Amino acid sequence: MCNDLLITIDINKEPYEKIITNDKIINITGESGSGKSTYSKKYLNDDNYIVIDTDEIIGNRPTNNKYCLEIRKLLIEKYGNNIPNICEDFNTIYNDILEYYKDTDKYLIIDSAQFRNLDVNLLKGKIIIIRTCIDECYNRVINRWKSIMKEYTLEELDAYKTRKKGMYEWYKKLNEFIIKIDSL
Repeated sequence: MCNDLLITIDINKEPYEKIITNDKIINITGESGSGKSTYSKKYLNDDNYIVIDTDEIIGNRPTNNKYCLEIRKLLIEKYGNNIPNICEDFNTIYNDILEYYKDTDKYLIIDSAQFRNLDVNLLKGKIIIIRTCIDECYNRVINRWKSIMKEYTLEELDAYKTRKKGMYEWYKKLNEFIIKIDSL
């Protein structure tokens, strides 16, 4: 296997892209802090695109993105209090998004760190994997958290840092996903 393919701890790489099917779907993934949202935001105000950030549909982030609000509403109506866990059942959420927008003529952009948990056989359209190194991702998420929280305590910061250090393990599953995609 070629090490140039995989995300590493300390070396940034160009995004990996692969067309899986001819569907008008662009799937964007990478570790937290890799730049997925920055990449997909360039399409937000273009009427030819529907941009879905899964962090916004599951309620982790406030949103005024009408498409994320539509999917959030769909999930609540369909599942009530039993909305599938995005990490454990991304297949279901992904399929619900595709089904909801199946008749659109627009490009569908799905931004999610959870593609690592998707059965690759369900993937439609194009996949773009942002391969920012884990050290940089970690630093970005910590700095982003500090800028949002502003009046945090050192204990809160330490707890957040400890939780986010998990990405030094999580990225390995993303690398497994990259290997599966590359072999399609």
